[in-house]
Amino acid sequence: MRPSAAFYTGLAVQLGRVIEQKISDAERAALSAPPPEGTVTPFEPPLIAPPVLEAGRLRGPLGDASIVGRMVPQPVVGDTVGRMARLDELLGDTFVLLGDDIDPATLLTEEERREWDALGARYRAVRPQNAYTQGPDELVDLDGVLGPWLRRYGVRAVALRPDRFVAAADTSGLAVPA
Repeated sequence: MRPSAAFYTGLAVQLGRVIEQKISDAERAALSAPPPEGTVTPFEPPLIAPPVLEAGRLRGPLGDASIVGRMVPQPVVGDTVGRMARLDELLGDTFVLLGDDIDPATLLTEEERREWDALGARYRAVRPQNAYTQGPDELVDLDGVLGPWLRRYGVRAVALRPDRFVAAADTSGLAVPA
């Protein structure tokens, strides 16, 4: 069974046990216990935590300290013509490389750029509210979410799949995942 399906199936079974009052106090506490100290990813209760991929077209390490396999947050962003919308609405439905206050294309080798271009990828710098945009394909993070999220994992740029999961990050290479 795929990891996310197995997780949510197990969660549903445990919730059923809670509803039927067939769960012990210790089991109930374990269901909502935060992870141990020292984790990079902040704790979110299982019912609202975004899914994380553990396999597929991903490049780089997986796990708590890695951004690879995570779903990108959906803050309100603005573009250079004044549109404001959730990130998904302004990214389109293709591969997108996002840079934290940097043009992600500047981090690619010529070969990597050709590979992403062949997939129809778009390149977007995400600027903070207090920065100036420098080109037509830039976004402004009006909620102040994307920059801190990228920096939490120590990355300057990520490649997003069309389903908005992180396929690769500059720290482990931005080549198109196999």
